[in-house]
Amino acid sequence: MPLPFSLTSEEAIAGLRAMVTCARADGGESDSEVELVTVAAGMLGEAIGDPRALVSITPSELALAFPDPSRRERALQAMILMALVDGDVTGAEVALVSSFAKELAVDEPRVQNLRHVAEGRLRTLWLDLARRSFARPIFERTLKEKGVRGVWKIVGPMMGLAQDPELARRYIALGELPEGTLGHAYFRFIVDNDLGFPGEGIVAEEGVWHDVTHVISGYDTTPEGELSVVSFIAGYTREDPFFWLFTIVLQFHLGIQVSPYSPGAVGHFDAGLVLRALRRGMDVTRDLSKGFDPFPEFEKPLELVRREMNVLP
Repeated sequence: MPLPFSLTSEEAIAGLRAMVTCARADGGESDSEVELVTVAAGMLGEAIGDPRALVSITPSELALAFPDPSRRERALQAMILMALVDGDVTGAEVALVSSFAKELAVDEPRVQNLRHVAEGRLRTLWLDLARRSFARPIFERTLKEKGVRGVWKIVGPMMGLAQDPELARRYIALGELPEGTLGHAYFRFIVDNDLGFPGEGIVAEEGVWHDVTHVISGYDTTPEGELSVVSFIAGYTREDPFFWLFTIVLQFHLGIQVSPYSPGAVGHFDAGLVLRALRRGMDVTRDLSKGFDPFPEFEKPLELVRREMNVLP
């Protein structure tokens, strides 16, 4: 994920300079770009003053500052995020990020996705994101274990189909659990936000972990809440966390609909909100996106579940 919080001071400054360099690719630093660098510097413990005073960095200089391949990838991802936050991905930004990716020898698929955005090739963008998304292994595993009928139970709800009354009753029964339990809190979250339970033909059971994450994190379903919860997910996800940050900024800042469950919205990126949620998610000890069965947790007190997973206030 971008901006790991264990960088040396030299690495942190080099990474921040790279972000500013990206901001300058299309003429200068916007207010949103300055805010992102400022918040990032604070998270990294660097007192930089005005980000506009930072000196631009060359690809070779950045490569020298980051000899470790994984940290090079993080630095490049921070630049990609920078290219998005002003709300307008330009060809100049794509060319700059591409030149850094080549010098750093980083094969980051979102570089090509930036090009898709800049050129308005949104269908190609969507197909590439879907191919790389967290859902792909779910479909593959379900097809192998449960066949086409199992896959239909995932796809059907996206079209308002594939109802399973017995499954729905199992989730609706969570409303009978005592107040203060995770299960009762999840029940209230679904009912109060009119989201629908698995089996009702609205959402597949494979997506329950996302709604449970809303509950344990405390983030709501407003655009700011969705931006926060997905940043939080990026923090605890062990596999390709940047996928989450990249797609949520597309969806709730550039207005490009990525998820079939949420319309796109414009201008909701908040650097402080995103990086605080990301940092909070990094402390969580469990990746709920992989093989999470919520039912053993539903009967527990919500606060106990939070403590067990190290979900900090």
